[in-house]
Amino acid sequence: MGKLHSFTFITLDGYYKGAGNDISWHPHGGDAAEYAAQKSQGENTLVFGRVTYEMMAGFWPTPMARESFPEVAEGMNKAEKIVFSRTLTNATWEKTRIIQNDIVGEMKHLKKTSDKDMTILGSGSILAQFASHGLVDEFIIMLDPVAIGKGTSIFQNIEKQLDLKLKEHQVFKSGIIVMTYVPA
Repeated sequence: MGKLHSFTFITLDGYYKGAGNDISWHPHGGDAAEYAAQKSQGENTLVFGRVTYEMMAGFWPTPMARESFPEVAEGMNKAEKIVFSRTLTNATWEKTRIIQNDIVGEMKHLKKTSDKDMTILGSGSILAQFASHGLVDEFIIMLDPVAIGKGTSIFQNIEKQLDLKLKEHQVFKSGIIVMTYVPA
């Protein structure tokens, strides 16, 4: 049975994306990049909503990504990917499949039948739905030492309170803190 993890970077004021889906505030280098590279070398299936998928598919397969972040690019490109979207009909990034209907039911089925863990990257819309139905086994949150004033909260659309407990944490020299939470 596969577990479902989420991995999201957020600001001190709780946003995972700023106005206009801006994520330029996240430092994509240094010790945090090394952590992301280690995490991307696993065998997890990557899970996205359409907006995050389109952003990732527009970057990770490119020569620039392979030159700038070779380990992460390799992991991202070789991983199996699932996109939950009602509107996306064609996936251009290799090893990607699209699920269009009953995303909660499909995730329940995937968790029961998969022998691999799955990781949601960003994708707040699907994360809120899965979290509201108790499907997320672990929340990995990378807290960046920056405030942006406005944006979208990772838990903006949850349907009920989530009680979580801290499993572990890591503090980087850059001031970034990675916290791993599990349902309480």
